[in-house]
Amino acid sequence: MSRLSEKSLRVAGASSLGLVLNEQTLEGFSDGIAIADLSLHDHPLVYVNSTFERISGYRREELLGRNCRFLQGAERTQPGVEAMARAIAEGCDTTVVLRNYRRDGTPFWNELRLRPLRDAAGRVTHYLGIMRDVTDFRELNERLARAATFDEMTGLLTRRGFLDRLALLETQDRLLVLCCDIDQLRDVNATYGRPAGDILLRELARRLAAAPGLAAASRLGAGQFAAALRGPERGEDAIAALHAALRQPFTLPGATASLTVTLGWAEAAWSVGQGEKLLIEAEAALYAAKAAGHGERRAFDPAVERESRRRLRLTAELRNALTNREFVLHYQPKVELATGRIIGLEALLRWQNPIFGLQSPDRFLPVAEQSGLIVEIGAWALAEAARTAAELNRRGHAVQVAVNVSPVQFHRDDMAVLLRRILAEAGAEPGWISIELTETVLADGTPRTLACFRALREMGIGLAMDDFGTGFASLDQLRSLPFTEVKLDRSFVRNLHQDPVQAAIVTGTLGVARALGISATCEGVETEAERAHLVALGCPVAQGYLFSLPLAREDLIWLLEKHAVLPVAAE
Repeated sequence: MSRLSEKSLRVAGASSLGLVLNEQTLEGFSDGIAIADLSLHDHPLVYVNSTFERISGYRREELLGRNCRFLQGAERTQPGVEAMARAIAEGCDTTVVLRNYRRDGTPFWNELRLRPLRDAAGRVTHYLGIMRDVTDFRELNERLARAATFDEMTGLLTRRGFLDRLALLETQDRLLVLCCDIDQLRDVNATYGRPAGDILLRELARRLAAAPGLAAASRLGAGQFAAALRGPERGEDAIAALHAALRQPFTLPGATASLTVTLGWAEAAWSVGQGEKLLIEAEAALYAAKAAGHGERRAFDPAVERESRRRLRLTAELRNALTNREFVLHYQPKVELATGRIIGLEALLRWQNPIFGLQSPDRFLPVAEQSGLIVEIGAWALAEAARTAAELNRRGHAVQVAVNVSPVQFHRDDMAVLLRRILAEAGAEPGWISIELTETVLADGTPRTLACFRALREMGIGLAMDDFGTGFASLDQLRSLPFTEVKLDRSFVRNLHQDPVQAAIVTGTLGVARALGISATCEGVETEAERAHLVALGCPVAQGYLFSLPLAREDLIWLLEKHAVLPVAAE
Protein backbone atom coordinates (compact mmCIF):
# COMPACT_ATOMS: atom_id res chain seq x y z
CA MET A 1 0.00 0.00 0.00
CA SER A 2 1.40 3.46 -0.90
CA ARG A 3 2.44 6.06 1.63
CA LEU A 4 -0.47 8.28 0.58
CA SER A 5 -3.00 5.54 1.18
CA GLU A 6 -1.39 4.52 4.48
CA LYS A 7 -1.38 8.15 5.65
CA SER A 8 -4.98 8.64 4.59
CA LEU A 9 -6.11 5.53 6.38
CA ARG A 10 -4.22 6.49 9.52
CA VAL A 11 -5.93 9.88 9.38
CA ALA A 12 -9.26 8.15 8.93
CA GLY A 13 -8.54 6.01 11.96
CA ALA A 14 -7.36 8.99 13.97
CA SER A 15 -10.58 10.76 12.98
CA SER A 16 -12.56 7.90 14.59
CA LEU A 17 -13.78 6.72 11.23
CA GLY A 18 -14.32 3.38 12.92
CA LEU A 19 -13.43 1.35 9.84
CA VAL A 20 -11.08 -1.57 9.83
CA LEU A 21 -9.76 -2.02 6.34
CA ASN A 22 -8.36 -5.47 5.88
CA GLU A 23 -6.30 -5.32 2.71
CA GLN A 24 -6.34 -9.09 2.25
CA THR A 25 -10.15 -9.12 2.37
CA LEU A 26 -10.47 -6.32 -0.17
CA GLU A 27 -7.93 -7.99 -2.42
CA GLY A 28 -10.12 -11.09 -2.53
CA PHE A 29 -13.15 -9.21 -3.96
CA SER A 30 -14.14 -10.05 -7.55
CA ASP A 31 -15.28 -6.42 -8.00
CA GLY A 32 -12.91 -3.52 -8.26
CA ILE A 33 -12.64 -1.57 -4.96
CA ALA A 34 -11.46 2.03 -4.73
CA ILE A 35 -11.45 4.58 -1.90
CA ALA A 36 -11.24 8.34 -2.45
CA ASP A 37 -10.31 10.85 0.25
CA LEU A 38 -12.68 13.82 0.31
CA SER A 39 -10.48 15.72 2.76
CA LEU A 40 -7.70 16.07 0.19
CA HIS A 41 -7.67 18.38 -2.82
CA ASP A 42 -9.44 16.93 -5.89
CA HIS A 43 -10.57 13.85 -3.93
CA PRO A 44 -7.71 11.52 -4.95
CA LEU A 45 -7.83 7.76 -4.82
CA VAL A 46 -6.08 6.43 -1.71
CA TYR A 47 -6.71 2.74 -2.24
CA VAL A 48 -7.49 0.36 -5.09
CA ASN A 49 -7.52 -3.42 -5.05
CA SER A 50 -5.95 -5.69 -7.65
CA THR A 51 -9.30 -6.29 -9.42
CA PHE A 52 -9.57 -2.54 -10.02
CA GLU A 53 -6.09 -2.69 -11.56
CA ARG A 54 -7.06 -5.61 -13.76
CA ILE A 55 -10.28 -4.01 -15.01
CA SER A 56 -8.73 -0.61 -15.72
CA GLY A 57 -5.39 -1.87 -16.95
CA TYR A 58 -3.55 0.67 -14.79
CA ARG A 59 -1.01 -0.23 -12.13
CA ARG A 60 -1.76 0.82 -8.58
CA GLU A 61 0.96 3.48 -8.53
CA GLU A 62 -0.59 5.02 -11.66
CA LEU A 63 -3.98 5.30 -9.97
CA LEU A 64 -3.32 6.47 -6.42
CA GLY A 65 -3.25 10.19 -5.90
CA ARG A 66 -5.44 10.87 -8.98
CA ASN A 67 -9.14 11.64 -9.26
CA CYS A 68 -10.80 8.70 -10.95
CA ARG A 69 -12.49 10.97 -13.50
CA PHE A 70 -9.49 10.49 -15.80
CA LEU A 71 -10.88 7.04 -16.61
CA GLN A 72 -13.74 8.79 -18.45
CA GLY A 73 -11.37 10.18 -21.06
CA ALA A 74 -13.01 13.07 -22.89
CA GLU A 75 -16.55 11.86 -22.11
CA ARG A 76 -17.19 14.08 -19.10
CA THR A 77 -20.80 14.87 -19.95
CA GLN A 78 -22.24 11.39 -19.45
CA PRO A 79 -25.49 11.39 -17.41
CA GLY A 80 -23.82 9.21 -14.78
CA VAL A 81 -21.12 11.83 -14.11
CA GLU A 82 -23.67 14.43 -13.07
CA ALA A 83 -25.52 11.90 -10.90
CA MET A 84 -22.27 10.90 -9.21
CA ALA A 85 -21.25 14.50 -8.49
CA ARG A 86 -24.67 15.23 -7.03
CA ALA A 87 -24.51 12.18 -4.73
CA ILE A 88 -21.05 13.14 -3.43
CA ALA A 89 -22.22 16.69 -2.80
CA GLU A 90 -25.22 15.39 -0.85
CA GLY A 91 -23.28 12.63 0.91
CA CYS A 92 -25.55 9.78 -0.22
CA ASP A 93 -25.31 6.42 -1.96
CA THR A 94 -25.70 6.11 -5.71
CA THR A 95 -25.17 3.66 -8.55
CA VAL A 96 -24.24 4.84 -12.02
CA VAL A 97 -23.09 3.27 -15.26
CA LEU A 98 -20.18 5.02 -16.96
CA ARG A 99 -18.27 4.52 -20.16
CA ASN A 100 -14.62 4.31 -19.06
CA TYR A 101 -11.36 3.68 -20.88
CA ARG A 102 -8.63 1.20 -20.04
CA ARG A 103 -4.98 2.06 -20.13
CA ASP A 104 -4.71 0.73 -23.69
CA GLY A 105 -7.56 3.01 -24.80
CA THR A 106 -10.25 0.35 -25.18
CA PRO A 107 -13.64 1.38 -23.77
CA PHE A 108 -15.58 -0.58 -21.18
CA TRP A 109 -18.82 -0.08 -19.29
CA ASN A 110 -18.42 0.36 -15.57
CA GLU A 111 -21.26 -0.11 -13.10
CA LEU A 112 -20.02 1.99 -10.18
CA ARG A 113 -21.65 1.91 -6.76
CA LEU A 114 -20.64 4.75 -4.45
CA ARG A 115 -21.05 4.70 -0.70
CA PRO A 116 -20.03 7.48 1.73
CA LEU A 117 -17.78 6.65 4.72
CA ARG A 118 -18.33 8.79 7.80
CA ASP A 119 -16.28 9.61 10.85
CA ALA A 120 -17.49 9.48 14.45
CA ALA A 121 -19.05 12.92 14.07
CA GLY A 122 -21.03 11.77 11.03
CA ARG A 123 -19.00 13.76 8.53
CA VAL A 124 -18.31 12.16 5.15
CA THR A 125 -14.55 11.81 4.88
CA HIS A 126 -14.13 9.12 2.21
CA TYR A 127 -16.10 7.50 -0.56
CA LEU A 128 -16.00 3.77 -1.27
CA GLY A 129 -16.40 2.85 -4.91
CA ILE A 130 -17.26 -0.67 -6.13
CA MET A 131 -16.52 -1.12 -9.83
CA ARG A 132 -18.00 -3.92 -11.95
CA ASP A 133 -17.20 -4.42 -15.63
CA VAL A 134 -20.63 -4.82 -17.27
CA THR A 135 -19.41 -4.48 -20.85
CA ASP A 136 -20.59 -7.94 -21.94
CA PHE A 137 -23.97 -7.48 -20.27
CA ARG A 138 -24.36 -4.02 -21.77
CA GLU A 139 -23.44 -5.22 -25.27
CA LEU A 140 -25.86 -8.13 -24.93
CA ASN A 141 -28.63 -5.71 -23.99
CA GLU A 142 -27.73 -3.50 -26.91
CA ARG A 143 -27.85 -6.47 -29.27
CA LEU A 144 -31.21 -7.51 -27.84
CA ALA A 145 -32.48 -3.95 -28.13
CA ARG A 146 -31.30 -3.79 -31.73
CA ALA A 147 -32.90 -7.16 -32.45
CA ALA A 148 -36.13 -5.82 -31.00
CA THR A 149 -35.86 -2.67 -33.12
CA PHE A 150 -34.27 -3.85 -36.37
CA ASP A 151 -34.83 -6.94 -38.48
CA GLU A 152 -31.51 -8.73 -38.90
CA MET A 153 -32.36 -10.10 -42.35
CA THR A 154 -33.40 -6.85 -44.07
CA GLY A 155 -32.13 -4.08 -41.82
CA LEU A 156 -35.65 -2.64 -41.68
CA LEU A 157 -37.40 -1.82 -38.44
CA THR A 158 -39.32 -4.48 -36.54
CA ARG A 159 -42.94 -3.87 -35.64
CA ARG A 160 -41.89 -2.41 -32.30
CA GLY A 161 -39.21 -0.27 -33.92
CA PHE A 162 -41.71 0.91 -36.56
CA LEU A 163 -44.21 2.04 -33.95
CA ASP A 164 -41.45 3.68 -31.88
CA ARG A 165 -40.27 5.59 -34.97
CA LEU A 166 -43.81 6.75 -35.74
CA ALA A 167 -44.23 7.89 -32.12
CA LEU A 168 -41.32 10.30 -32.66
CA LEU A 169 -42.57 11.50 -36.04
CA GLU A 170 -43.31 15.21 -36.33
CA THR A 171 -45.13 16.22 -39.48
CA GLN A 172 -48.07 18.35 -40.51
CA ASP A 173 -48.73 16.17 -43.55
CA ARG A 174 -51.12 13.32 -43.96
CA LEU A 175 -49.55 9.97 -43.27
CA LEU A 176 -50.21 6.83 -45.28
CA VAL A 177 -49.39 3.47 -43.70
CA LEU A 178 -49.37 0.36 -45.87
CA CYS A 179 -48.94 -3.35 -45.23
CA CYS A 180 -47.95 -5.80 -47.94
CA ASP A 181 -47.35 -9.54 -48.12
CA ILE A 182 -45.37 -11.68 -50.58
CA ASP A 183 -47.87 -14.35 -51.51
CA GLN A 184 -45.49 -17.06 -52.76
CA LEU A 185 -42.60 -16.77 -50.27
CA ARG A 186 -43.09 -20.37 -49.12
CA ASP A 187 -43.00 -21.57 -52.71
CA VAL A 188 -39.71 -19.74 -53.30
CA ASN A 189 -38.19 -21.27 -50.15
CA ALA A 190 -39.40 -24.73 -51.13
CA THR A 191 -38.31 -24.48 -54.79
CA TYR A 192 -35.08 -22.50 -54.70
CA GLY A 193 -34.04 -22.84 -51.05
CA ARG A 194 -34.16 -20.50 -48.09
CA PRO A 195 -31.08 -18.47 -49.18
CA ALA A 196 -33.02 -17.49 -52.32
CA GLY A 197 -35.96 -16.51 -50.14
CA ASP A 198 -33.64 -14.33 -48.07
CA ILE A 199 -32.42 -12.58 -51.23
CA LEU A 200 -36.03 -11.94 -52.19
CA LEU A 201 -36.81 -10.44 -48.77
CA ARG A 202 -33.81 -8.11 -48.90
CA GLU A 203 -34.71 -6.97 -52.41
CA LEU A 204 -38.30 -6.22 -51.46
CA ALA A 205 -37.01 -4.32 -48.41
CA ARG A 206 -34.75 -2.27 -50.71
CA ARG A 207 -37.66 -1.40 -53.00
CA LEU A 208 -39.84 -0.45 -50.06
CA ALA A 209 -37.10 1.72 -48.55
CA ALA A 210 -36.82 3.62 -51.85
CA ALA A 211 -40.48 4.70 -51.79
CA PRO A 212 -40.93 8.50 -52.16
CA GLY A 213 -41.78 10.26 -48.90
CA LEU A 214 -40.77 7.28 -46.76
CA ALA A 215 -40.93 7.97 -43.02
CA ALA A 216 -40.33 4.41 -41.81
CA ALA A 217 -40.24 0.87 -43.19
CA SER A 218 -40.63 -2.40 -41.34
CA ARG A 219 -40.57 -6.13 -41.79
CA LEU A 220 -43.46 -7.30 -39.62
CA GLY A 221 -42.66 -11.00 -40.01
CA ALA A 222 -42.14 -13.73 -42.63
CA GLY A 223 -43.02 -12.07 -45.95
CA GLN A 224 -45.08 -9.23 -44.47
CA PHE A 225 -43.84 -5.64 -44.56
CA ALA A 226 -45.10 -2.18 -43.60
CA ALA A 227 -44.17 1.37 -44.56
CA ALA A 228 -45.24 4.88 -43.64
CA LEU A 229 -45.27 7.56 -46.35
CA ARG A 230 -45.45 11.28 -45.67
CA GLY A 231 -48.18 13.30 -47.30
CA PRO A 232 -48.82 11.75 -50.74
CA GLU A 233 -51.23 14.12 -52.48
CA ARG A 234 -53.03 11.25 -54.14
CA GLY A 235 -52.81 8.20 -51.93
CA GLU A 236 -54.28 5.83 -54.52
CA ASP A 237 -51.72 6.90 -57.15
CA ALA A 238 -48.80 6.58 -54.70
CA ILE A 239 -49.95 3.12 -53.68
CA ALA A 240 -50.43 2.03 -57.31
CA ALA A 241 -46.90 3.14 -58.23
CA LEU A 242 -45.35 1.44 -55.21
CA HIS A 243 -47.39 -1.72 -55.79
CA ALA A 244 -46.12 -1.87 -59.37
CA ALA A 245 -42.51 -1.50 -58.16
CA LEU A 246 -42.92 -4.25 -55.59
CA ARG A 247 -44.34 -6.64 -58.19
CA GLN A 248 -41.43 -6.35 -60.61
CA PRO A 249 -39.68 -9.71 -61.23
CA PHE A 250 -37.10 -10.75 -58.64
CA THR A 251 -33.69 -11.99 -59.75
CA LEU A 252 -32.68 -15.07 -57.79
CA PRO A 253 -29.63 -17.31 -58.20
CA GLY A 254 -30.28 -19.13 -61.44
CA ALA A 255 -33.87 -17.94 -61.82
CA THR A 256 -36.18 -14.97 -62.23
CA ALA A 257 -39.32 -15.09 -60.12
CA SER A 258 -42.49 -13.14 -60.81
CA LEU A 259 -44.47 -13.00 -57.60
CA THR A 260 -47.70 -11.37 -56.49
CA VAL A 261 -47.71 -8.90 -53.64
CA THR A 262 -50.97 -8.24 -51.80
CA LEU A 263 -51.32 -4.80 -50.23
CA GLY A 264 -53.58 -2.84 -47.90
CA TRP A 265 -53.31 0.72 -46.66
CA ALA A 266 -54.84 3.38 -44.46
CA GLU A 267 -54.23 7.12 -44.26
CA ALA A 268 -55.14 10.03 -42.01
CA ALA A 269 -54.10 13.53 -41.00
CA TRP A 270 -51.14 12.79 -38.74
CA SER A 271 -51.16 13.39 -35.02
CA VAL A 272 -48.87 11.86 -32.41
CA GLY A 273 -50.19 8.58 -31.07
CA GLN A 274 -51.93 7.51 -34.28
CA GLY A 275 -49.22 5.11 -35.42
CA GLU A 276 -50.58 1.89 -33.97
CA LYS A 277 -54.15 2.71 -35.03
CA LEU A 278 -53.06 3.31 -38.63
CA LEU A 279 -50.99 0.12 -38.68
CA ILE A 280 -53.92 -1.94 -37.39
CA GLU A 281 -56.16 -0.39 -40.05
CA ALA A 282 -53.60 -1.11 -42.77
CA GLU A 283 -53.40 -4.74 -41.60
CA ALA A 284 -57.19 -5.00 -41.71
CA ALA A 285 -57.09 -3.66 -45.27
CA LEU A 286 -54.40 -6.23 -46.14
CA TYR A 287 -56.61 -9.07 -44.86
CA ALA A 288 -59.48 -7.71 -46.96
CA ALA A 289 -57.20 -7.66 -50.01
CA LYS A 290 -56.12 -11.25 -49.33
CA ALA A 291 -59.75 -12.30 -49.15
CA ALA A 292 -60.23 -10.77 -52.59
CA GLY A 293 -57.32 -12.75 -54.04
CA HIS A 294 -53.54 -12.82 -54.46
CA GLY A 295 -52.02 -9.61 -55.79
CA GLU A 296 -55.00 -7.41 -54.85
CA ARG A 297 -54.82 -4.12 -52.97
CA ARG A 298 -57.43 -2.48 -50.76
CA ALA A 299 -57.82 0.75 -48.83
CA PHE A 300 -59.03 0.50 -45.25
CA ASP A 301 -62.81 0.37 -44.98
CA PRO A 302 -64.33 1.00 -41.53
CA ALA A 303 -67.08 -1.50 -42.38
CA VAL A 304 -64.41 -4.19 -42.81
CA GLU A 305 -63.01 -3.36 -39.39
CA ARG A 306 -66.47 -3.59 -37.82
CA GLU A 307 -66.99 -6.97 -39.45
CA SER A 308 -63.57 -8.11 -38.24
CA ARG A 309 -64.39 -7.03 -34.70
CA ARG A 310 -67.72 -8.84 -34.93
CA ARG A 311 -65.99 -12.04 -36.02
CA LEU A 312 -63.45 -11.78 -33.22
CA ARG A 313 -66.17 -11.18 -30.65
CA LEU A 314 -68.30 -14.01 -32.00
CA THR A 315 -65.30 -16.37 -32.06
CA ALA A 316 -64.70 -15.69 -28.37
CA GLU A 317 -68.39 -16.24 -27.63
CA LEU A 318 -68.40 -19.54 -29.53
CA ARG A 319 -65.35 -20.69 -27.60
CA ASN A 320 -67.18 -19.90 -24.36
CA ALA A 321 -70.27 -21.66 -25.70
CA LEU A 322 -68.26 -24.84 -26.15
CA THR A 323 -66.91 -24.60 -22.62
CA ASN A 324 -70.33 -23.83 -21.15
CA ARG A 325 -72.14 -26.52 -23.18
CA GLU A 326 -74.51 -24.06 -24.84
CA PHE A 327 -74.83 -25.99 -28.11
CA VAL A 328 -77.83 -28.28 -28.61
CA LEU A 329 -79.17 -30.48 -31.37
CA HIS A 330 -82.70 -30.34 -32.69
CA TYR A 331 -83.99 -33.17 -34.82
CA GLN A 332 -86.22 -32.96 -37.90
CA PRO A 333 -88.00 -36.19 -38.90
CA LYS A 334 -87.52 -37.75 -42.34
CA VAL A 335 -90.83 -39.27 -43.38
CA GLU A 336 -91.57 -42.19 -45.69
CA LEU A 337 -94.21 -40.66 -47.96
CA ALA A 338 -95.93 -43.93 -48.77
CA THR A 339 -96.61 -44.82 -45.12
CA GLY A 340 -96.04 -41.67 -43.04
CA ARG A 341 -93.51 -43.62 -40.96
CA ILE A 342 -90.61 -41.69 -39.42
CA ILE A 343 -87.58 -43.55 -40.73
CA GLY A 344 -84.81 -41.10 -39.94
CA LEU A 345 -83.81 -37.81 -38.39
CA GLU A 346 -81.57 -34.93 -39.39
CA ALA A 347 -79.65 -33.47 -36.45
CA LEU A 348 -79.56 -29.69 -36.74
CA LEU A 349 -77.15 -27.61 -34.68
CA ARG A 350 -78.46 -24.77 -32.51
CA TRP A 351 -76.80 -22.38 -30.08
CA GLN A 352 -78.70 -21.68 -26.86
CA ASN A 353 -77.26 -18.21 -26.31
CA PRO A 354 -77.81 -17.09 -22.69
CA ILE A 355 -78.71 -13.55 -23.84
CA PHE A 356 -80.26 -13.86 -27.29
CA GLY A 357 -81.84 -17.29 -26.95
CA LEU A 358 -81.84 -20.05 -29.55
CA GLN A 359 -79.66 -19.17 -32.54
CA SER A 360 -79.83 -20.90 -35.92
CA PRO A 361 -76.56 -22.07 -37.52
CA ASP A 362 -76.54 -19.46 -40.26
CA ARG A 363 -75.87 -16.90 -37.51
CA PHE A 364 -72.63 -18.51 -36.32
CA LEU A 365 -71.45 -21.36 -38.56
CA PRO A 366 -69.51 -19.16 -41.05
CA VAL A 367 -67.42 -17.72 -38.20
CA ALA A 368 -67.04 -21.16 -36.63
CA GLU A 369 -65.61 -22.44 -39.92
CA GLN A 370 -63.31 -19.45 -40.43
CA SER A 371 -61.93 -19.76 -36.90
CA GLY A 372 -61.56 -23.55 -37.03
CA LEU A 373 -63.86 -23.98 -34.01
CA ILE A 374 -66.19 -25.99 -36.23
CA VAL A 375 -63.84 -28.95 -35.75
CA GLU A 376 -64.57 -29.07 -32.01
CA ILE A 377 -68.22 -28.12 -32.43
CA GLY A 378 -68.68 -30.74 -35.14
CA ALA A 379 -67.06 -33.47 -33.02
CA TRP A 380 -69.45 -32.62 -30.19
CA ALA A 381 -72.43 -32.74 -32.58
CA LEU A 382 -71.42 -36.17 -33.87
CA ALA A 383 -71.04 -37.51 -30.34
CA GLU A 384 -74.38 -36.06 -29.22
CA ALA A 385 -76.16 -37.45 -32.30
CA ALA A 386 -74.64 -40.89 -31.66
CA ARG A 387 -75.91 -40.84 -28.07
CA THR A 388 -79.39 -39.89 -29.28
CA ALA A 389 -79.35 -42.60 -31.98
CA ALA A 390 -78.32 -45.21 -29.41
CA GLU A 391 -81.08 -44.22 -26.99
CA LEU A 392 -83.81 -44.15 -29.65
CA ASN A 393 -82.87 -47.48 -31.17
CA ARG A 394 -82.70 -49.09 -27.71
CA ARG A 395 -86.24 -47.79 -27.17
CA GLY A 396 -87.31 -49.67 -30.29
CA HIS A 397 -87.38 -46.78 -32.77
CA ALA A 398 -85.49 -47.93 -35.87
CA VAL A 399 -84.23 -44.55 -37.04
CA GLN A 400 -80.98 -43.37 -38.54
CA VAL A 401 -79.68 -39.97 -37.37
CA ALA A 402 -77.99 -37.86 -40.03
CA VAL A 403 -75.40 -35.25 -39.06
CA ASN A 404 -74.12 -32.44 -41.27
CA VAL A 405 -70.32 -32.39 -41.38
CA SER A 406 -68.53 -29.21 -42.39
CA PRO A 407 -65.94 -29.46 -45.19
CA VAL A 408 -63.46 -27.86 -42.77
CA GLN A 409 -63.98 -30.64 -40.25
CA PHE A 410 -64.05 -33.36 -42.89
CA HIS A 411 -60.65 -32.32 -44.26
CA ARG A 412 -59.01 -31.76 -40.85
CA ASP A 413 -60.22 -34.74 -38.86
CA ASP A 414 -59.65 -38.40 -39.59
CA MET A 415 -63.39 -39.00 -39.74
CA ALA A 416 -63.17 -42.79 -39.67
CA VAL A 417 -61.03 -42.78 -36.50
CA LEU A 418 -63.21 -40.10 -34.88
CA LEU A 419 -66.48 -41.90 -35.60
CA ARG A 420 -65.12 -45.27 -34.51
CA ARG A 421 -64.30 -43.76 -31.11
CA ILE A 422 -67.61 -41.88 -30.85
CA LEU A 423 -69.70 -44.96 -31.70
CA ALA A 424 -67.82 -47.04 -29.14
CA GLU A 425 -68.33 -44.45 -26.40
CA ALA A 426 -72.04 -44.04 -27.22
CA GLY A 427 -72.72 -47.75 -27.68
CA ALA A 428 -74.21 -47.02 -31.10
CA GLU A 429 -74.22 -49.19 -34.23
CA PRO A 430 -72.61 -47.65 -37.36
CA GLY A 431 -75.85 -48.04 -39.32
CA TRP A 432 -77.63 -45.74 -36.89
CA ILE A 433 -75.54 -42.78 -38.09
CA SER A 434 -75.34 -41.07 -41.46
CA ILE A 435 -72.97 -38.28 -42.51
CA GLU A 436 -74.38 -35.52 -44.70
CA LEU A 437 -71.81 -33.78 -46.92
CA THR A 438 -72.34 -30.83 -49.19
CA GLU A 439 -70.98 -30.79 -52.70
CA THR A 440 -68.10 -28.57 -51.50
CA VAL A 441 -66.41 -31.63 -49.99
CA LEU A 442 -66.23 -33.19 -53.44
CA ALA A 443 -64.34 -30.24 -54.89
CA ASP A 444 -60.84 -31.52 -54.16
CA GLY A 445 -61.45 -35.18 -55.09
CA THR A 446 -58.15 -36.10 -53.45
CA PRO A 447 -57.17 -39.71 -52.74
CA ARG A 448 -57.44 -38.90 -49.01
CA THR A 449 -61.08 -37.82 -49.43
CA LEU A 450 -61.96 -40.88 -51.46
CA ALA A 451 -60.21 -43.15 -48.97
CA CYS A 452 -62.21 -41.57 -46.15
CA PHE A 453 -65.46 -42.20 -48.06
CA ARG A 454 -64.58 -45.84 -48.50
CA ALA A 455 -63.53 -46.26 -44.84
CA LEU A 456 -66.83 -44.81 -43.60
CA ARG A 457 -68.88 -47.05 -45.86
CA GLU A 458 -66.87 -50.13 -44.86
CA MET A 459 -67.73 -49.29 -41.25
CA GLY A 460 -71.43 -49.26 -42.21
CA ILE A 461 -71.99 -45.53 -41.73
CA GLY A 462 -74.37 -43.88 -44.19
CA LEU A 463 -73.17 -41.18 -46.60
CA ALA A 464 -75.62 -38.61 -47.93
CA MET A 465 -74.97 -35.98 -50.60
CA ASP A 466 -76.74 -32.92 -49.21
CA ASP A 467 -78.26 -30.06 -51.22
CA PHE A 468 -77.80 -31.91 -54.49
CA GLY A 469 -78.17 -29.70 -57.56
CA THR A 470 -77.08 -26.42 -55.97
CA GLY A 471 -73.37 -26.72 -56.70
CA PHE A 472 -71.01 -28.56 -59.01
CA ALA A 473 -71.59 -32.20 -58.08
CA SER A 474 -72.37 -34.32 -61.11
CA LEU A 475 -74.43 -37.43 -61.62
CA ASP A 476 -71.17 -39.20 -62.40
CA GLN A 477 -69.91 -38.42 -58.88
CA LEU A 478 -73.16 -39.72 -57.48
CA ARG A 479 -72.55 -42.91 -59.44
CA SER A 480 -68.85 -43.35 -58.67
CA LEU A 481 -68.78 -42.43 -54.98
CA PRO A 482 -70.21 -44.71 -52.27
CA PHE A 483 -73.20 -42.57 -51.29
CA THR A 484 -76.19 -44.19 -49.68
CA GLU A 485 -78.55 -41.23 -50.06
CA VAL A 486 -79.04 -38.14 -52.19
CA LYS A 487 -80.96 -35.15 -50.81
CA LEU A 488 -82.55 -32.74 -53.25
CA ASP A 489 -82.40 -29.12 -52.21
CA ARG A 490 -85.47 -27.13 -51.24
CA SER A 491 -85.07 -24.97 -54.36
CA PHE A 492 -86.20 -27.93 -56.52
CA VAL A 493 -89.24 -28.60 -54.36
CA ARG A 494 -90.58 -25.06 -54.15
CA ASN A 495 -93.38 -24.50 -56.74
CA LEU A 496 -92.71 -27.97 -58.13
CA HIS A 497 -96.26 -28.34 -59.40
CA GLN A 498 -95.97 -25.10 -61.41
CA ASP A 499 -92.56 -25.63 -63.04
CA PRO A 500 -92.23 -28.55 -65.46
CA VAL A 501 -88.44 -28.10 -65.75
CA GLN A 502 -87.99 -28.56 -62.00
CA ALA A 503 -90.32 -31.53 -62.10
CA ALA A 504 -88.22 -33.11 -64.85
CA ILE A 505 -85.00 -32.57 -62.83
CA VAL A 506 -86.54 -34.13 -59.73
CA THR A 507 -87.92 -37.05 -61.76
CA GLY A 508 -84.53 -37.66 -63.38
CA THR A 509 -82.65 -37.53 -60.07
CA LEU A 510 -85.14 -39.91 -58.45
CA GLY A 511 -84.70 -42.29 -61.35
CA VAL A 512 -80.90 -42.21 -61.06
CA ALA A 513 -81.14 -42.87 -57.32
CA ARG A 514 -83.40 -45.90 -57.91
CA ALA A 515 -81.03 -47.22 -60.54
CA LEU A 516 -78.06 -46.85 -58.18
CA GLY A 517 -79.96 -48.48 -55.34
CA ILE A 518 -79.67 -45.48 -53.02
CA SER A 519 -82.29 -43.54 -51.12
CA ALA A 520 -83.57 -40.13 -52.25
CA THR A 521 -84.97 -37.47 -49.93
CA CYS A 522 -86.57 -34.18 -50.89
CA GLU A 523 -85.95 -31.38 -48.42
CA GLY A 524 -88.01 -28.37 -47.43
CA VAL A 525 -91.51 -29.69 -48.07
CA GLU A 526 -93.86 -27.07 -46.66
CA THR A 527 -97.16 -27.40 -48.46
CA GLU A 528 -99.65 -30.17 -49.17
CA ALA A 529 -99.37 -29.42 -52.90
CA GLU A 530 -95.61 -30.05 -52.81
CA ARG A 531 -96.14 -33.31 -50.93
CA ALA A 532 -98.77 -34.54 -53.34
CA HIS A 533 -96.62 -33.75 -56.35
CA LEU A 534 -93.63 -35.55 -54.87
CA VAL A 535 -95.77 -38.61 -54.23
CA ALA A 536 -96.91 -38.50 -57.86
CA LEU A 537 -93.28 -38.32 -59.02
CA GLY A 538 -92.37 -41.36 -56.91
CA CYS A 539 -90.33 -39.60 -54.21
CA PRO A 540 -89.83 -42.09 -51.36
CA VAL A 541 -88.77 -39.82 -48.47
CA ALA A 542 -89.22 -36.17 -47.59
CA GLN A 543 -88.69 -33.76 -44.72
CA GLY A 544 -89.87 -30.26 -44.01
CA TYR A 545 -92.11 -28.05 -41.92
CA LEU A 546 -95.22 -29.72 -43.37
CA PHE A 547 -94.36 -32.80 -41.31
CA SER A 548 -92.55 -31.37 -38.33
CA LEU A 549 -90.40 -28.51 -37.14
CA PRO A 550 -86.94 -29.44 -35.81
CA LEU A 551 -87.56 -30.75 -32.30
CA ALA A 552 -85.64 -30.74 -29.06
CA ARG A 553 -84.66 -34.21 -27.88
CA GLU A 554 -87.40 -34.56 -25.27
CA ASP A 555 -90.07 -33.40 -27.76
CA LEU A 556 -88.72 -35.83 -30.35
CA ILE A 557 -88.98 -38.75 -27.93
CA TRP A 558 -92.59 -37.78 -27.14
CA LEU A 559 -93.40 -37.64 -30.88
CA LEU A 560 -91.88 -41.05 -31.57
CA GLU A 561 -93.62 -42.60 -28.60
CA LYS A 562 -97.03 -41.16 -29.54
CA HIS A 563 -96.89 -40.68 -33.32
CA ALA A 564 -94.20 -42.88 -34.90
CA VAL A 565 -96.39 -42.76 -38.02
CA LEU A 566 -97.46 -39.29 -39.13
CA PRO A 567 -100.82 -38.75 -40.90
CA VAL A 568 -99.26 -37.73 -44.19
CA ALA A 569 -99.75 -40.79 -46.43
CA ALA A 570 -101.61 -40.19 -49.66
CA GLU A 571 -105.27 -41.03 -49.35
